Order: sequence, then structure tokens, then C-alpha cells
Amino acid sequence: MSKASKSEFNFTIVVNCGPCEQYIEKCISSIRDQDCVNWTAVVTADPCGDNTYERALAAAAGESRIDVRQNNRQCFAMENLVRGIERSRAAKNDVIVVLDGDDWFASPGALRTIHRVYRSTGCWMTYGSWLSNNPEMPGLWPAYPEGTENFRQIRWLATALRTWKRWLWDLVDRDDFRDEEGRYFRVGEDMAAMFPMLEMSGTDRARHIPEPLMLYNHSNPAGAAKIWREDLRRTARLIRSRPYYERLCAPVVAPAA
Repeated sequence: MSKASKSEFNFTIVVNCGPCEQYIEKCISSIRDQDCVNWTAVVTADPCGDNTYERALAAAAGESRIDVRQNNRQCFAMENLVRGIERSRAAKNDVIVVLDGDDWFASPGALRTIHRVYRSTGCWMTYGSWLSNNPEMPGLWPAYPEGTENFRQIRWLATALRTWKRWLWDLVDRDDFRDEEGRYFRVGEDMAAMFPMLEMSGTDRARHIPEPLMLYNHSNPAGAAKIWREDLRRTARLIRSRPYYERLCAPVVAPAA
């Protein structure tokens, strides 16, 4: 899709930032460089004592499609994702794209590739694929086997880049984004969001994209998988133990004309 072309839906890119002042400019530059025009981005920075917010503002300067805000407290990934989508005012048929502030799109054609998959398959969500700057984690994970239903009981494969239709996200019970005490998950937001939507979609409506769309940056010492490892394991166990969602037979909104 060229810079002059239009789409039957828009992309909303939700960028969540912990401490990532060294990387946020590259993240935002990769968004601005996309050769697909129908996108907006909401960037949320938690106050972490660094210059992530200021650098995000500078990187977004002059681009009206990017909204950068800083929280007055640390909300962490799950709450920031919920609030970011609400703030975006994305339409029901728009596609949400999730990108962490210390990662970036692998090429200017990333959104164009995602658009092609939605348009050609009629899918409701996509997952994959990423490359890494860590040689021990090369990326390019495989798809779930066709017909998979027990997503919570098998190997986690619904990895970045994660995208979905806004209407599908709206069907997820917000209590499933919280722990036993009612607090938003600090980490594990990917599983909390993706498992319900995978179960509602099935493998015919949840499409794997094998082409690399994102650079997964393992250089950030503040990465959640590094500093919240035990919390991540505990959260994953809780999410996997929760009831499955029922499979949907049809979307809850009519496709855009």
C-alpha cells in the first residue's frame, strides 16, 4: 500500500514505555517511516526517573498522528494498554497494533504487510513475527497448529507483533486483566490479552505472519522479562488457569464497506 492509498480500516499503534530513553526515538521513527498512511499512535510513558517522555515528545514533534502523554504514576503494561486503547478512540473495525517503546518496526512496510493479511484472509487478529538483536533468541516463531483450541495448555506462540480488531478486544472481560486482588497485571499483558481473543477467533481467524515485522530489542536492562521474571511466571500460571472463552461464529460488527 503506497503513501497515497487508502484502507477500509485504520491502524492504531499503542506504544507502552517503561524506562527506554535510549530506544524510544528509534521506535517512533520506525512508526513515522511506515509507507502506510492510515495510522495513528498513542504513546504512554510511565514516570521512571529517566528522559523517555521528553525524548518521545521530541521524536514525535510535527507529527499530528502521534499523541504522547506521561502518567502521573507507574501504571505498567496492562493498565497502559487498556487506557491507551480507550484514549485512541479507535473504531470497532480498526486494528490495534502493540509496540513496546524499546522495540521498533523491522521495516517501513510492516503495516502494509499486516494490512495485506487482514484484507486477504478476513482474519480478526494476527501474531508474529520478530527478529532479535540477541543471537540466542533469533525469533521467527512458528504458528499454532491448525485447529488448536487449548491455547492455554500448550507452548506460548502468540508473540509480537500482536494485532487485533478493536471489536474483538472489547469482548474480553476486563476482570481477566487483573490479579486475584483486583490489580491490573504488572507484566504478562500479552497473555492476558491474547488468550481470550485466540479462543474466540480460533486458528482460522487468528493468523500468523511469518515475515519479520518487528525488532525485539533485548539490549534494555530494564526489560520486564529481566527485572520481573518471577512475577511474570506467577502471572502466566494464573492466566493459564482461567476459563476458556467460547469460540465466535461471526464478528460482532459488520465489515466496513
